[in-house]
Amino acid sequence: MATEANFLARSYWLALIAALSLWAWGVQAQTFPSRAVTIVNPYPAGGGADNLIRTVATQLSQEWGQPVLIENRPGAGTTLAAAHVAKAKPDGYTLLLSSSQHAIAPLLFKNLPYDYLSQLSPIATLSFSAFMLVTPSASELQTVAQLMDALRKRGDRMNFASSGQASLPHLSGVMLNQATNAKAAHVPYAGTSPATQAVIGGTVDFLFADNSVLPLIQSGKVKALAVTSDKRSERFPNIPTLSETLPGFEVTVWTGLEAPAGTPRSVIDRIHTSIMAVMKQPVVVKFFSDTSRDMKILGPEEFARFKEAEVKGFAQLVQRAQLNLSEN
Repeated sequence: MATEANFLARSYWLALIAALSLWAWGVQAQTFPSRAVTIVNPYPAGGGADNLIRTVATQLSQEWGQPVLIENRPGAGTTLAAAHVAKAKPDGYTLLLSSSQHAIAPLLFKNLPYDYLSQLSPIATLSFSAFMLVTPSASELQTVAQLMDALRKRGDRMNFASSGQASLPHLSGVMLNQATNAKAAHVPYAGTSPATQAVIGGTVDFLFADNSVLPLIQSGKVKALAVTSDKRSERFPNIPTLSETLPGFEVTVWTGLEAPAGTPRSVIDRIHTSIMAVMKQPVVVKFFSDTSRDMKILGPEEFARFKEAEVKGFAQLVQRAQLNLSEN
């Protein structure tokens, strides 16, 4: 009898604890956020990703009635920002602007202080976009075919910029090198903005740039040879795809929001619901249109499956490119 009573008592307390936990999570979701939320951006201020997340953050701040701060933590191929968020308190108040680069980083850096797939919880994807292959406006190169011919003939005397060592633009440059059997030197910069300035100044021959370069294309400060998407841009229909000259050469970059693993699901859902709402705001829709981004919001489960597939896909890409950080 005593044993049965003890069992019932334990069952009662376990049920009570579970109920209280569910209640606490529910209350947390209802009150979240009660203070400022920080989104850690792995890229420098002024670039395409920075402009994107600041546009979204402004709307989130209005949606929540709380400040949404952007903390730029560039460096080490986006891994500094990811490591910081992975170790942050899992309460939803520190989030990561993740990107394609985070799926590449584990393949390029050994002994990372975090595990991308297990220590960061997906909330929602935000955008999908392509790179523009650009050259200085004064460059004699007018087409991808001409660039490839130049690389074959004098590639060892040419160079290309990127937004950083082991970045996707870096990898894209290596792929173009391999396609032409060239050895154009890689010149890494701390983000797209300084890399673009190098193109404008004519100190590098080409760059795979994100959408922050679009106004510079329109103003004639840089020249676009191709876009890396599978189809031409609606905004710039006269710019060919790179795959029209190099079949199969397609590179797409995505961004999303992630939280430290262990963040309550109720908070994850609260943020995801808010993202769904603010992405419909006219100012956000206009930003996506103006910067030729595709808005595609994947939920937590879809995003988790997607980023796992990205890690596997980039593993195959890096293997094909035979990327060696000490040489590229």
